[in-house]
Amino acid sequence: MRNGGHVNAQHHGVGKALVSQAVTETLTLGRSYLTVKTRGPSLPYEPYERTRMFYLAVGFEPLEEFTEIWGPENPCLIMIMPMRR
Repeated sequence: MRNGGHVNAQHHGVGKALVSQAVTETLTLGRSYLTVKTRGPSLPYEPYERTRMFYLAVGFEPLEEFTEIWGPENPCLIMIMPMRR
């Protein structure tokens, strides 16, 4: 499956496996939160809407959107997952 020259790995469990490993590493390091950055919703773009939906589905919560990080043309949404010990 190709999409724009890239192999489409969606719906094969790869993302969930990566997040699971990141959670394991975060807990091993004794951290309280795991964070990700993605394009924010204030400038809609369908591929990133799917990305945000994935992060929500695996337990991340939106924290705050910034235009200072990547610029106003590319708003950055920081999402956070509290680690449950």
